[in-house]
Amino acid sequence: MLEAINTWSDYRTKVREFDAVLEHGKAVAAAWAGAPLTTPRASYGEQIFVKLLAHCIALRRLAPDPMQSVPRELWDLPSMSALARCVIEAFDAFEYVAGHVVTESERSFRIRLWELHDATRRLKILAAIGADDPAIEGIRADARRLQQGLETHEVMAALPAELQAELRRRFTRDDPPAFHLNQRQRCVLSGIDADLYQSATMQLSQHVHTLPFSVHQLMQFQAGSPEALRLLSQPLVFALPFLARTIQTASTLMPISAPEPPSRTARTMQVWRAVVEAAQAVKAAR
Repeated sequence: MLEAINTWSDYRTKVREFDAVLEHGKAVAAAWAGAPLTTPRASYGEQIFVKLLAHCIALRRLAPDPMQSVPRELWDLPSMSALARCVIEAFDAFEYVAGHVVTESERSFRIRLWELHDATRRLKILAAIGADDPAIEGIRADARRLQQGLETHEVMAALPAELQAELRRRFTRDDPPAFHLNQRQRCVLSGIDADLYQSATMQLSQHVHTLPFSVHQLMQFQAGSPEALRLLSQPLVFALPFLARTIQTASTLMPISAPEPPSRTARTMQVWRAVVEAAQAVKAAR
């Protein structure tokens, strides 16, 4: 992905590809916004998709202007990296809640678990700030209802004994997870390479945190050098495959026909989707 970026012209090309895919994503979101949302899957799917697009829009605004002959402005690589990681994690949530092909029973289990995680976190935050609001009791009642539904759910009964026990322990501690599957399992179901997912999020996180690695690396490279351009491009390049994948899945979930991308954009999306699929396919072929 990054190896092909050696000149400012290469950077400009990647930004144009990002722009084309993002514009198509906006068109899909606009069409989806006018469609009826008849299920929690569709409702959450649209909300997460729009959140992911918002991250991409903010990321693009922070990226140095590709129309300059050379980069002049101060690079905010940490903020770009934080947004790119948000894009990847929004993809993960989108797939878990709305994208994975699972039974309706499992879908309801996942959504309830997700909502229980939300209710429990809100209660902890409200308790930490000493909030005293009549609505808190309603949130607490929702959490109890969701937990009871999960404990007696048919999907819970079908889970491996170790996982059941772990979930019940976390329910007892008022610490339910957002996902009942680990990251690698979710990546497999999403059809992407788990090692690439982990590598991308780890590299982005290194620049989000203000630690010696990120501070030193920013100062090591001369502006305009291939190494600097690759570092500058990293957030866009890491986010782009996950943006393309989410648009593809979102288009299939809409209750109306999604707009078709221009032919060049369609080819670009296919290339970038393959970036995160390729390693998975190679491993499966061995």
